[in-house]
Amino acid sequence: MSDIKSYISNQKNIIQHDDFFGRRLDIALCFDHGFIMPAGVAIYSIIENNKDIDLHFHLLISGVSEYDLLPFLELKQPNVSITAYHINNNFDINPETLILGIPLSTCLRFLIPDVVNKGISKILYLDCDIICHGSLSELIDINLEGEIAGVILDSPDMQKRVKQLDYGVDFNGYFNAGVMLINNDEWRKNNVTQESLSMINSGKIFRYADQDVLNILLNGKVKYLQRKFNNKTTLSVNFDAEAKNIDNTIIMHYVTPNKPWYKIFKERYFDRYFNASPWKNNRRFFAPSPSEIRLKAKREISGKNYSIGVYHYFCYLISKVFRLRF
Repeated sequence: MSDIKSYISNQKNIIQHDDFFGRRLDIALCFDHGFIMPAGVAIYSIIENNKDIDLHFHLLISGVSEYDLLPFLELKQPNVSITAYHINNNFDINPETLILGIPLSTCLRFLIPDVVNKGISKILYLDCDIICHGSLSELIDINLEGEIAGVILDSPDMQKRVKQLDYGVDFNGYFNAGVMLINNDEWRKNNVTQESLSMINSGKIFRYADQDVLNILLNGKVKYLQRKFNNKTTLSVNFDAEAKNIDNTIIMHYVTPNKPWYKIFKERYFDRYFNASPWKNNRRFFAPSPSEIRLKAKREISGKNYSIGVYHYFCYLISKVFRLRF
């Protein structure tokens, strides 16, 4: 059995407030150096839309320096606290399980209930590729008695896919693990942290890595929440996915490698928070892959925007031939 404390090299209060309004929501995010900016913008969007409740952010981080954390100091507000937990190299995941480009830092969510203060009974876990568009106060009042987590059902297409996976489990309803309202007491009572680590390091390949593991272990022990708390959005250069999904959305979740911080997508809702955040001067790459630049070129040319189309096709050729990111 792993000693969870051995995974933590340092715990630090970045922003601490002892005077609370009364209604408090604890929120956890897990990330490495590559997701500092997305995590920061996600947190900024939450703060901007939730000024009437206390927010305590718990950051489980790997490969993130003290210098990297300095911009988080600029998020100081009367209702905001931020605690960072530096996870060291003792935490390890079978690399053969981390297919589809899933980073090890995603698996840090296994640790959350055993890392945070035991007095915290409920915590909201969020992936870093989200933007908050409204109040999260409703989540404070959700009763999870007897259930390990509140989750949001994944798409019908995903339900079909997981049925084809040979896990020997009849899922009651496969959920997307990018947003989970965790009942810390039930999580610990069911030993989910240790069971998760044992399963993902067992040598068996899980198609969707830690998300599959959590679905297997939590099957039949969750409460399903409204989709507005995890509205999956697939970005494309061919249509405005944000505008299509913004109605009745509180948390927009940018799934797939097409993330809103790539400038090619011009996602105005993400840009609004990015441009007002402490990370507004961070470099943003143009596109996730050369193929997206080529699609953009085709779209502009088909729309008779020839100069823009030719420009993007030139960018595509440069990135493809010289393997450049710009």
